[in-house]
Amino acid sequence: MERFKVKGQELRDFYQENTNLKRVFSDIENDLRSTNQVVCRYIINGLELDEADELRFSDVSLNEVDTLEYLTENSRDLVGSVLEGWIEALPELMQETDKLSRRMRAQGMSGLFKPIHDLVHNIEFLIDSVVSIKQMLGDHFLASTALDWDKVEKQSKKTVEEALHALQNKDFVLLADVLEYDLINALQMWQQHLQILERSSHGEHAGSSVHESESQHSGSNPMGRKRFAN
Repeated sequence: MERFKVKGQELRDFYQENTNLKRVFSDIENDLRSTNQVVCRYIINGLELDEADELRFSDVSLNEVDTLEYLTENSRDLVGSVLEGWIEALPELMQETDKLSRRMRAQGMSGLFKPIHDLVHNIEFLIDSVVSIKQMLGDHFLASTALDWDKVEKQSKKTVEEALHALQNKDFVLLADVLEYDLINALQMWQQHLQILERSSHGEHAGSSVHESESQHSGSNPMGRKRFAN
């Protein structure tokens, strides 16, 4: 992971003072893509931004910025760690889903509201993570894997909606069915897709390492990384 810092006055010298941070964030991220880097975190005036903060600060103008820092990481490394984490976690997630459905049939919802909510939250987090992976790798790479990511994503979202709807309507028989059949099936498909993607990404990474190295030494555009790395 690398860290870069630029003073607010340098930004104002390059842009106009009323330029908002959204434009700067976009320029930084677009430039980093040429060297397979992604921004992990922004730090404005010493304050680390989470995703909600980043959205809120995107409308802040440069005349309010004293310093802008950002941490970057190689997108291939980041994708690899995310894939490895989910591939390792999915079997446990499927076991927990099966266990919850069985407990629900045996004892109803007594004591299961929080575990069910936590499970649904984990599935939503999985979907968000996969969407981030798609953005980092790009459609051209995913197309080469011959996997139907959109289909699995849509099916997973539909299953989550059905589970939440059944929970809200207190239809626990339907909820148990959704968990036991639909949700476990969706998790199995994600497991297959992520395993194939992991193998494919390793193959592309090995095959493209020379080109990536050349790209990283060929320079950056004037609005990019080198300018901010002072």
